[in-house]
Amino acid sequence: MLKLMKYELRRNRTILLILYIAIAFLEGFALFSLINKSEVNTLRSFLFLYMGAILGIVLIFIMAIMSYSKELGSKYSYMSFMTPTSTFKIIGSKLLTTFLVAAVTTIIAVLLVILDYNILINQFTEVKNIQQEIIMLLTMRGIDMQNITISIFVVLLLLWVSIFTSICFAYFAITLSATVFANKSYRGVISFVIFVVITLIINKISGYLPSLDIGTGALNKLMTPGLTYLLNIFAMFVAFFGSGILLDKRVSL
Repeated sequence: MLKLMKYELRRNRTILLILYIAIAFLEGFALFSLINKSEVNTLRSFLFLYMGAILGIVLIFIMAIMSYSKELGSKYSYMSFMTPTSTFKIIGSKLLTTFLVAAVTTIIAVLLVILDYNILINQFTEVKNIQQEIIMLLTMRGIDMQNITISIFVVLLLLWVSIFTSICFAYFAITLSATVFANKSYRGVISFVIFVVITLIINKISGYLPSLDIGTGALNKLMTPGLTYLLNIFAMFVAFFGSGILLDKRVSL
């Protein structure tokens, strides 16, 4: 598994290197603007940096889908899927590599946000004053800043899990079109329709799931959408095993 993951990283290292260099460049521009207390450049750099980080994470997910689709549709796929290596290990290495790269990129983006924001409030007194006023106003209305932070974290976590679940659905749809519908000229359209239908079904089911209530505090905030977490995890495993079984039983590359 580790060897397969290393292979995936080496194959995509150029794109990842360009991505991280771009993020480093944007962060350097942000720090330069903050140190020089340039309000206009600081605003621009923050906008470019945060948009770049979001687009970078999205790019990683898109890259994973395109890479898998290209591999199944090309001759060199024989080198991977027609070897004694388990198809589950091959697909698992691809998904796990995507997960780790996206997770590391997300953590880097969050740390940069925290770093830049702390420098911002120290460099610009007016921003710090606005922050204190907002906190006081929210406190007077009985709104806890910790709860707001946790709520934002939960929303981002759900979004991240949902996106990664969609990656697993995309893998299953691509695998289905490359096996069951391998000889159909419109297999790309079928793949997309399958992906959309599965995603809509899971989202519909998720909308009917009740929220969990285990008391108060941070743990309750994190576990309120617990059933949604479980549904997404279950859907990931179904898509993963479905893709592996299709490649084992009906591979036609």
